[in-house]
Amino acid sequence: MTRLIDARTSMGLSTTDLSPDPFPVGDPVLAGQVGLNVPQSTPGIIRIQFDGVIGAQLGITSDVTITLTLVNGTLSTDPIVYQSITSYTGSPTSSNNILIPLSASVYNIPAPVSGLLIYSLYVTVSAFILRSGPESLNASAYTDN
Repeated sequence: MTRLIDARTSMGLSTTDLSPDPFPVGDPVLAGQVGLNVPQSTPGIIRIQFDGVIGAQLGITSDVTITLTLVNGTLSTDPIVYQSITSYTGSPTSSNNILIPLSASVYNIPAPVSGLLIYSLYVTVSAFILRSGPESLNASAYTDN
């Protein structure tokens, strides 16, 4: 029988910002972070399910690549759990607001000695775009026992 261990959410921007700041080009930006309480004594196979969204506003005539990187830890250089790359070419025709959803999972995670599993979502862009939101990251930990 599946059992929920913990579930957390991180909400960076809850709505679309009408006066957004730009993402720094080429530098990973923290967009969400969750810490799941998973006791060291948790039996069975542990798995984590993630979902989230990143909202951005494209430049008028930009070609841009947006990389979402979910890591196990707090630093952008920590082990990668999930990574997606989305490219936009040319000028948008109707609206330059975009939403990039994510859905990911990890399986057979060992219970941490500290009792805490931390996951962080970073966004890296290749050209000028605005960080308009919304931004959110959700994570749920489950076990089989």
